[in-house]
Amino acid sequence: MRQIHSFSIDLKNDSLENVKKIKKFIDEFSNNLEVKDICSQTSKILEIPDEIISKKLKQIIFTKFDFFNEQPKFNLQIKFYQIVKYFFLFLAWIFLNLIFFTKKEIKKKKIVSVILDNVEKAYVVKKFNKLLSKFDISLILTSSSFKYQTTNNFIFKNYKINLLSELLQRKKLKLLKLLLKLSFFSFKYNLEFIKIFSIIIHTSLKYNKIFNRYESKILLHDRVYHSCPIRNFLFKKKGGLKIFCFQSHLAEGTISCFSDIDTLIIFGEEKDTEKKLRLLGGKINNVLSCGSVRMEQELKDENAADKITPIDILVIGLNPAIWKGTSIQLLDAYYTQISWMNKIMDDFPDIKLVYKHHPNFKGDKKETELLKNKKFETIIKTSNGTNSYHYMLKSKLILSFGSTMILEGLSLKKSCFFLDPSNQNSTFLGDLDYLNTIRINDYQTLKKLIELILIYKNKNNNINFNNFCLSHKYVSERFFDYVSKERLI
Repeated sequence: MRQIHSFSIDLKNDSLENVKKIKKFIDEFSNNLEVKDICSQTSKILEIPDEIISKKLKQIIFTKFDFFNEQPKFNLQIKFYQIVKYFFLFLAWIFLNLIFFTKKEIKKKKIVSVILDNVEKAYVVKKFNKLLSKFDISLILTSSSFKYQTTNNFIFKNYKINLLSELLQRKKLKLLKLLLKLSFFSFKYNLEFIKIFSIIIHTSLKYNKIFNRYESKILLHDRVYHSCPIRNFLFKKKGGLKIFCFQSHLAEGTISCFSDIDTLIIFGEEKDTEKKLRLLGGKINNVLSCGSVRMEQELKDENAADKITPIDILVIGLNPAIWKGTSIQLLDAYYTQISWMNKIMDDFPDIKLVYKHHPNFKGDKKETELLKNKKFETIIKTSNGTNSYHYMLKSKLILSFGSTMILEGLSLKKSCFFLDPSNQNSTFLGDLDYLNTIRINDYQTLKKLIELILIYKNKNNNINFNNFCLSHKYVSERFFDYVSKERLI
């Protein structure tokens, strides 16, 4: 098990191959007999199958890989005082249950039509507002506090900590043995086992409490990296029938490993997203094509686009995240395509180019240096009730390194392409073969494309637009029709 401390990746290698290397190592680590024994003990206490505990463990360990370390490696070391701290917190937890837990009369579960889980901010509720409004009662489980005004029948609940549990009361001796083993292995291998398994136990107690109080046939969440095998198992164990994960991003390697998905709602009719997620250790039971629920919400007032002056080329930026730490090749490709904007303005000085960043963009020193003499407009936050989708409506050609708006724009039959210098953007676009026809890998190809679209007014009408993304106008209707036919409401 100590090998985990010395494991690293070579940043000179391909970005997606590095992600797969990490995934393979975590698989091998999780098959260690001592790790499997701890998972088995935890399984018996929580009454959850071993493979579910193991899957959650893999998800957590992947998040502990530090891509930005001087030598990229797992950040799993633990200091002795931290082991002691977690030991006594864990011990206090056990005794709290022993002293204060009293078995209460089981209340009748509240039946809700649908549950929306892991809502971080108000914009997530806004994104699903039209869809949720079709149901009678919606339970929204938040991970932070925020205000959201609505006339719909929404119930907001925030479950952070669950100190008292009948499950722990019944298993206190087994829990104590597990605590001792976790402390011993944490010290022996200098690994934060005690912290990781605290997260696993807390996750189980949290969802046990929620699903003991509320019952629904349907659970929704957005983003592949919000999938949780423990939640999914307990939801169905407690009477739930279907869990739907709505696509919000490309299957980018660093946020797509070890997913646990019941039904994946994808933008279009392609099959490659499912294949890539499986290659990255994911489990998917079913796939349904519906279109983009976010685009449906953001374009509910398409007339707002009239406030924007027509644009020739719209370049959609990305938020810097851990994908930047997967490979030097990827990083070089990213900044190369940014520098192409300067080349475009040199070659086509009369066009209007707009560089639209994500609203949460915090800045990038290297990008600022590359674009210090730029001859185009950069926008981070929009105004006057407009958003990035309105800018897309007003654009003739849309480009990006890895934004899903390229797929969404194709549903409008727009000219949309990924910028992928030398085909190095594998963590975003690799193993997604359906994107090959819209990847531009050198500047000369891009230059010819601009001439064809902006000068000669050519359009590629041979593309199967539905393969990339269905129309945004009927996303909620498609989903509601599906759950109605499946008798889930």
